[in-house]
Amino acid sequence: MQEEYQRRVRITVRDVPGEIEPPGLLAKIFAAMIGAVALVVAFMFSVLALAVVAVIIVIAVIYVWWKTRDLRRNLRENPPGGRVIDGESERD
Repeated sequence: MQEEYQRRVRITVRDVPGEIEPPGLLAKIFAAMIGAVALVVAFMFSVLALAVVAVIIVIAVIYVWWKTRDLRRNLRENPPGGRVIDGESERD
């Protein structure tokens, strides 16, 4: 049984004409150039994304600052801890 199995699964390695050869110097230079371009494009995209996020954060801070201006003005005119009336109350 084992001999029969080994006969069926025999793998032979032959030199095949048209076998893929390792890349040459020109292919390596071309691959390096494509890699460098891809890195530059990725860096530019990350800088652009960072700038967009920074602008969104600045707009959000300005919006909150603008919406709370009345509250800040009221707190300046009437600071907390001013006049305190102390007393007791009883309920019947």
